[in-house]
Amino acid sequence: MMKKQVISAIDRFSLLERGENITVALSGGADSMALLYVLLELRKNLGITVSAAHLNHQIRGDEALRDESFVKEQCEKLGVPLFIERAEVLKLAKEQNLSVELAARKLRYEFLERVNTGKVATAHTASDNLETVIFNITRGSGLGGVCGIPAKRDIFIRPLIFCTRQDIENYCEANNIPYITDSTNLTDDYARNKIRHNVIPVLKELNPSVEETVLRMSLNATEDLEFIEGMAEEYLSKYANNNSFALNDFEKLNPAVAKRVIKLFIDKCNKEISPEAIHIENAYNKALLGGKTSLPKNYSAVCENGEFWVIKNGEPQIVPKFSVSITGYEKEDFEKFKKINNLLLNNCFDYDKIVGKLELRTRKTGDSIRLKNRGCTKTLNQIFNENKTPVAFRDKIPVLADEKGVVWVCGSGVAQRVCINSCSKKIGYIKAFEEKLNG
Repeated sequence: MMKKQVISAIDRFSLLERGENITVALSGGADSMALLYVLLELRKNLGITVSAAHLNHQIRGDEALRDESFVKEQCEKLGVPLFIERAEVLKLAKEQNLSVELAARKLRYEFLERVNTGKVATAHTASDNLETVIFNITRGSGLGGVCGIPAKRDIFIRPLIFCTRQDIENYCEANNIPYITDSTNLTDDYARNKIRHNVIPVLKELNPSVEETVLRMSLNATEDLEFIEGMAEEYLSKYANNNSFALNDFEKLNPAVAKRVIKLFIDKCNKEISPEAIHIENAYNKALLGGKTSLPKNYSAVCENGEFWVIKNGEPQIVPKFSVSITGYEKEDFEKFKKINNLLLNNCFDYDKIVGKLELRTRKTGDSIRLKNRGCTKTLNQIFNENKTPVAFRDKIPVLADEKGVVWVCGSGVAQRVCINSCSKKIGYIKAFEEKLNG
């Protein structure tokens, strides 16, 4: 039964390829020992090699040493290559202000990535998925939390994802597979154990197949999420640069897509931020109305002037300071000047085409310009997006305007209506100097 479930998961999710080495994350418990044995049983048919890795978290003293000795002994008997390391989980938890569970997980995955030579198989089951979904729901998670544990993520695969904990125990008993029990699994000291011992039994009374039912729900939710993320990625590909994205027609997006845009963008900025559903909801509201909202890890989301960006609180941003000069030329003198560099023409204008007085300033709401040799008028915001101008810089960019509107934008050029031609008699050349300072 369990072997068929593993093969089914491998085929459905394309978990591995022939010739690969699969490193089993081996704790010594029933789940990981069953995973090791079933992969060894299938390795010839699958065309794979199998190794194992064990991280001693050094949390449970003698019991942790017992686990380490056990997996070492079992791998020696089975002829399975084994990687063993010891980690200072409690030290990391204190240094980074993490829970012991999160610190252990962080060190464990870093270790598995380091020793892996192909893919890493973890022993997560349909029962683990059920516990994860319930835990995520209690934290107010969105669709991503309902998706539960993915069958495949980067190098990590979960061949037991279709198996329940009862399937594991039956397989171990039928095949005389030895395993050890972590004493912390027997207490209610951790949230996951409380769910396992107190919530799951009630759910199984209502539906004995609750693990399979919730797993189907997770797989359906994953398909929905992948569709939504595809739409969100398409939006970001049009409007995002390294540190911001333009809120172009953002209010027209379906809320599910819009919130996923925000989630993906924050992840692209810094995966360590890891916002929860409430943070995404608050950021979504600010994106529609403007303003600033807090994110985890001392970050904030800021939405102003049609832009959304993420900042580190209290961290000074380096913004440019500009000084601008305008030099006037008569036509004869300009012909000599022009020969120096034809590219300078992008910053030259015809004085006789200026309407009223010139004003040197920064952008204002509603500013637009039809640049020289361009076929349409665009807002300065659109131009800054095209140029991938950092949001923090945009209110510092020099703009030259007359009484009719914008004449020149630093880094972009002059307006079509004031550009020079063969009839121009008096020409102005604009030069901007940039010096980077703490703004």
